[in-house]
Amino acid sequence: MSLPFLHGRIATALVLFTLAAGVYGLAEYLRKKPISPSYWGLIIFGNLLALVQGSLGGWMALQGAQPTRGWLHILYGVVTVLWIPAIRLLNRHRAGRDATLTCTLVSLFEFAVALQAMGTA
Repeated sequence: MSLPFLHGRIATALVLFTLAAGVYGLAEYLRKKPISPSYWGLIIFGNLLALVQGSLGGWMALQGAQPTRGWLHILYGVVTVLWIPAIRLLNRHRAGRDATLTCTLVSLFEFAVALQAMGTA
């Protein structure tokens, strides 16, 4: 299995995963729930998936591969890895339902960024 193929499959999984995290978070928000451990687990797994994706991309870059749009694709990749730090930063003074909404919005933003990253590959 080639690295570009694996990088592409993980990108697809990341797009679907961030969408699932956003939809799950929205359902939790509408049910007036705080961030649950299962939702945090979903977000952490998604961030780990983004780290694996970035590592594969970095390895491919070291081997001489270049994305079609160059630095724009790399920028999207860096933003995708910042999923948990963004949530931590934005949820500093929030709790309960407001924190769930923040996680939901960041997850949906990550979905859009991952989708854009696929478009610039």
